[in-house]
Amino acid sequence: MTTEEKQAYLEKMRRDRGYIVDMHKIMVSADFDWVKAYDPFVQATYTKQRLLDRKTKELIQVSVETALRAEVDQIRDHIRVAIQHGASPREVLEAMECVVMPMGMLAFRRGLQAWAAETGLEPMEHGAPNG
Repeated sequence: MTTEEKQAYLEKMRRDRGYIVDMHKIMVSADFDWVKAYDPFVQATYTKQRLLDRKTKELIQVSVETALRAEVDQIRDHIRVAIQHGASPREVLEAMECVVMPMGMLAFRRGLQAWAAETGLEPMEHGAPNG
């Protein structure tokens, strides 16, 4: 497989998923046959329209990655794609809030950082205490 074919495949992955991460780049370089075999599973369970639409799948992905305390940039990728597929920022936030009861506030905080960064929310400044 040529470098150009691998680059083209990475671009296809970016179009289909809405993002690519270092893991995708590494696996295309290291074991391209495996990536081509794994990709139909990704399509069937994640990117392809079935009973659940892509917006719903992204909201689930955001919630799961928040619960698992994934990297902020990874969660941001899924927040961005959820919004691109019709989710409002508040819908994404509500999906992430579902994590608090089973997984705790610590898991929620990382997702909240990703949400604030992706939606452009500036945290409120905290001044000196009154009195």
